Amino acid sequence: MASSKQQLYCTDYHVAWICPVADIELLPARLMLDEEHAAPPYDTHYDDNTYIFGMISGHTIVVVTCSQGETGNVNAGRLTGSMFKTFPNIRMTVLVGIGGGIPRSSISKDSLNDIHLGDVVVGWPGDGKPACVSYDRGRSKANGQFEIVGTMQNPDWKLTNALSILTTDHESGRTKFNDQLARLQHYSKFAHPGLEHDRLFKADYHHIGEYGSNCAACDKNELVQRPPRTEKDKSKLVFHRGRISTGNSVIQDGQLRDQISARCGEALCIEMEAAGVDMNRKCLVIRGISDYADTYKDDIWRSHAAGNTAAFTRELLCRIQPNVNKEIKGVVEGPWFVPFSKPKFFVGRETELDQLSSHILSEGCQRLGIYGLGGCGKTALALECAYRTKQQQPTRAILWVPVISRESFEQAYREIEELLHIPGIADEKADVKRLVKAKLSDEGFGQWLMIVDNADDVSVLFDPIGEGDNADRLINCLPRSRKGSIIFTTRTREVAIKLAESNVIALGKLEQPDAKEMLRKRLIPEHQHQLEDGKTVDKFLDMPTFLALAIVQAVAFVNTNGISLSEYILIFRENEGHATDLLHKEFEDQSRYRDANNPVATTWYISFEQIRKRNELAATHLSFMACTANNDIPTSMLLPSPSKVEQIEAIGILKAYTFITERDTQKAFDVHPLVHLAMRGWLKANNQWNYWTERTLLRLVDIVPLGDYNTREIWTTYLPHALDVVYLPEIYGVEARILLLDRIGHCEWTLGRYKTAEKMHREMLALREKVSGKEHPFTLTTMNNLAHILNDQGKYAEAEKVHREMLALIEKMLGKEHLFTLTTMNNLADTLGGRRKYAEAKKMHREMLALREKVSEKEHPFTLTTMNNLAHILSDQGKYGEAEKMHRETLALREETLGMEHPDTLSSVHHLAYLLQTQKRYVEASILYTRAYKSYERTFGPQDSRKISCLNNYTAMQRMVEQQ
Repeated sequence: MASSKQQLYCTDYHVAWICPVADIELLPARLMLDEEHAAPPYDTHYDDNTYIFGMISGHTIVVVTCSQGETGNVNAGRLTGSMFKTFPNIRMTVLVGIGGGIPRSSISKDSLNDIHLGDVVVGWPGDGKPACVSYDRGRSKANGQFEIVGTMQNPDWKLTNALSILTTDHESGRTKFNDQLARLQHYSKFAHPGLEHDRLFKADYHHIGEYGSNCAACDKNELVQRPPRTEKDKSKLVFHRGRISTGNSVIQDGQLRDQISARCGEALCIEMEAAGVDMNRKCLVIRGISDYADTYKDDIWRSHAAGNTAAFTRELLCRIQPNVNKEIKGVVEGPWFVPFSKPKFFVGRETELDQLSSHILSEGCQRLGIYGLGGCGKTALALECAYRTKQQQPTRAILWVPVISRESFEQAYREIEELLHIPGIADEKADVKRLVKAKLSDEGFGQWLMIVDNADDVSVLFDPIGEGDNADRLINCLPRSRKGSIIFTTRTREVAIKLAESNVIALGKLEQPDAKEMLRKRLIPEHQHQLEDGKTVDKFLDMPTFLALAIVQAVAFVNTNGISLSEYILIFRENEGHATDLLHKEFEDQSRYRDANNPVATTWYISFEQIRKRNELAATHLSFMACTANNDIPTSMLLPSPSKVEQIEAIGILKAYTFITERDTQKAFDVHPLVHLAMRGWLKANNQWNYWTERTLLRLVDIVPLGDYNTREIWTTYLPHALDVVYLPEIYGVEARILLLDRIGHCEWTLGRYKTAEKMHREMLALREKVSGKEHPFTLTTMNNLAHILNDQGKYAEAEKVHREMLALIEKMLGKEHLFTLTTMNNLADTLGGRRKYAEAKKMHREMLALREKVSEKEHPFTLTTMNNLAHILSDQGKYGEAEKMHRETLALREETLGMEHPDTLSSVHHLAYLLQTQKRYVEASILYTRAYKSYERTFGPQDSRKISCLNNYTAMQRMVEQQ
């Protein structure tokens, strides 16, 4: 190969040589060039491929390879799509590289007729069937057969004609393969590895050993017995014409390999890039056999096979006159009907774009649906896909049909009809929709992609038009062809599944790096410096929740008003009204429909109106959720539904529109934060906010209990929402708010969250006093609960103050002997004990005891409780004799009236034992502990905590006795 400083233009190159695997196939391709050229200028922003330029026997050649590790059909399609744009006069394409060989089903007596490692297989349509087929695209039939539908275009007849001539030349000894191979002689890696390394094992045998072990541990009895090649054959370049199968997977399974061969009509080779190149242009596939597509693990044949393939390709090109190649007809670009320019601010979504590319490649009249929340970027994704497909597959027709309304659908079909020059267009009675459908359904039309955008309202496509026999639906006007594919965009999962079944893509928020890139692209130059503040950028992007349209709207406001990102954050967070206003701001966006409402909130209102029309219960649930916190909303908290089926359908619609998402527990939901904010704005704008806040308040009052400990797993999920609702300004004047404060306070008290419980009860007390007065029973009950909560926190001084105030009020109203008065006295005495005011506590307990005995018998439980409390106070004062006497008297009365096994009796035993233990009377204490734990065990079982506590105390007493 000679170097040349010659520089041609892109339009001067006529042959594309594609070698997918750069580290193996590129070097032999370059060695086949007669000379290399300097690179001509081309648009690297549009085309980021790197090329080698040169000449072979008068043919101007462009050599291109995939990036390291990025092989396969999709990557080959990307590579060649931009290449054919850059070099518009390419007339002939060869795909040259290595592949997996498929042994023929019947063994020939001539070893040169069998497939061996190092041989070359060239795609050949000689039996009237396709030269290359996709083995993984087809239909499974009921009888177990597989019908292939993924066929490639046959190579141009000039190439196949040259191949026929080469074949006869080879048979008559007129080829110069040895001269071509001589170009590789200075590189040892292209040499023949040795006949001993060419082993074909039976298809069901699995090789043993590590990679590169050369089958040292494999069973030689499992080798396929066939005529061997000889040493003389090593110098021959052997090639086979036959069918090649292509797919997106590396095949390393002998049995699967043979199944693919049978499926594809006795294919001789398996490879991975042909379908990708075929999207954009006809090509001749030439592959060197580097393995048998089985479990064999070695690479020693790869370079040799790549060298042979390159030599074969050069020899083939030498049989075509350069002037003949130039006369081969160039590509004709397919029809293009897309109403928007290429989205210059598009970022990310590479995973989804790969899915779309694979979908388009599969064809077979496949349908795919993209669904997601309004504003997440569905149309932008489809638009980017359209432009990339045009770049990669210029011959494919790409058509855009908006279904915002029936009229937009019909208008698009009329314009498509004019674009395609369909016969009959001038007829006034012509059915445009049927003419377009018939044209695209005809496989002779070729490859096409139709994007059906904004399929949000299911009625537009599915509702019948007309009456009787003339009734029709727009969905029936969509074409069907094995060479076409359709992509739908819709806001609802329900419609996506209805249109494309399980072949759907759920589109969510942008990834953080992509959101930052969108912000960078959208910000005007004078604001670019703000991107250096990473924390501010993260806060700014967090407000629109990484939603594409919301980011665009926020940036538009920043750019238009000349404010900083920090200022926008302050405005958004200042109050809910400002945030809602920002979501309603109009802005210009060239990638949206002319009559579309751009504000993100307006986008969701359209969806909400559709929900209201279709399912009133779903609208009810969303309105209810707008009044609560936006996350972890339990299903059981929602307003009751007429039936379980209606509930499932209502929730299903909200999930379908992605307004809400279901948590893993499947018992709670989250509302998208911006949807939650926008819904509040809608309710206020439509004078429904007060109605829904009060309705939500009443629902929570109905389902939140007064702190029932046994059902806490249920009601704890309601509390965050109750706390959110109870502080909505609109319900401050609603009387039911007091009831909700009461329920929240009791629940928080039950959970031991005393600070919140105290706050609720203080607010409730203030409201009770204002509404009912200080002497109302509800007010007094609230005071009592507040005092207990203060007591539980150790705030004895505050608790004492509340108890004294309450006692004064009750004595005035009910007298000293009333049960409520005595109960309040007991609570105050307990509080005094907690403050170590033992003398006053003792005095109050003695006064209570006298009053208890006066109004009821000595054996009454209230009296006995007062005696027990008095005994505790005496004990705390160190007056153990009096305390013991009181405990023994209480125990005797309880045993007489309640029985030995009653919990109150056992409690007295336990208290007396503890008092004796305090006085170091361990023998007496252990006797009482023994009595208590045996009774607890008989009454409550061996696992009762009180029994275990008594047993532990008894054991401790025994140790003390032994020490004494």
